[in-house]
Amino acid sequence: GESLTAALSILEGACKAGDFYTYDVSLELASPSLRGLPSLLPSCGECNDLVAAIVHLYLAIAEFQVSFMSSSQMMFFNDACLQLLRAFAQMGGEDGAKTVTGLLFKDLHEQYLRDNLLSLLQLLLHLARKDVADFAIESGSGVLDVAEVVLFGLSIVQPLITPDTLQHPPLATEFFGLLGWLVETYPQKVSVMPREKLEPIMACLSHGLQQPDSDVARVSVEAIDALATHQIGTMQPDGSYLIRAQHPTMLTFFLQGILETLLFRQFNRGVLEAFCDALHSLMWCEQAQFASLMTQVLESQTTVSQRNEVQRATTQLLSVISASGPAVQRSAKLQFRKHMREFLGSVRPFLVKL
Repeated sequence: GESLTAALSILEGACKAGDFYTYDVSLELASPSLRGLPSLLPSCGECNDLVAAIVHLYLAIAEFQVSFMSSSQMMFFNDACLQLLRAFAQMGGEDGAKTVTGLLFKDLHEQYLRDNLLSLLQLLLHLARKDVADFAIESGSGVLDVAEVVLFGLSIVQPLITPDTLQHPPLATEFFGLLGWLVETYPQKVSVMPREKLEPIMACLSHGLQQPDSDVARVSVEAIDALATHQIGTMQPDGSYLIRAQHPTMLTFFLQGILETLLFRQFNRGVLEAFCDALHSLMWCEQAQFASLMTQVLESQTTVSQRNEVQRATTQLLSVISASGPAVQRSAKLQFRKHMREFLGSVRPFLVKL
């Protein structure tokens, strides 16, 4: 184990040292290892250093070499990463969600867990950010594109993403960056995901909205905006839209969370515009739910003047939605931001939390 770990560390160093003119040499040296290491992984679950060396080799190639790779080389590496992720899933038996918590990180120090979880997230994010994102790799079940590989990897690391682990800033940055990229780049794929896979994503985005870190909050709300904006293009005459078939209450859940933040909570004003954009898209999909939520706010007020002001401001904001163009139009979003600031200025100072 020690000799293999040392050899992998040397190979990792060679991959990190490669540039545009030499990367293919180190990639050729690493290729046999990339083919064989996934099959080795399930049998070395307790060899912590070896497992870390395997992950770091893949990460080094992803971080330092994917920008140079041709389409065929990227297809090979993407397939190698898929095999690695499948090996992680096999370590968890039938339930891939137990992979990391069950064997790979068993009895490890918390910092070690974080370091390796961070490496896995970074590997997925480097794959996601590769410019060549529309290639396909052949698999036994047909064609699998990069988004599906990243989704598969996300399903493996997802059980480790908890409020406690997200207190680690680098991990939170990488995770929400990955989640934001996935939703913004592939809203169609996310929209048709099974409910059991959608719910963890929904919970993480909701958690991200409430973070004091403006970067995390912005990435989360921009992902929600992208998802809601995509639904506008799928809306039917009866008001239904694509994601509602898999998760009928998902956009309503986000609408309520964003509205409560804007009306009742302290938040970083640097993300106000992003919050307004997401609310605009959500209101286009769930206008009746917005009216219902604001009715609850109105009824909670203690004086007639406050109730009248909430009613006036709400009616005016809904009229803006009806009169402006669809939320997919930039001009409509800019107009909504202006009216939303006026709305908040009118009602936020005296609102009482439900």
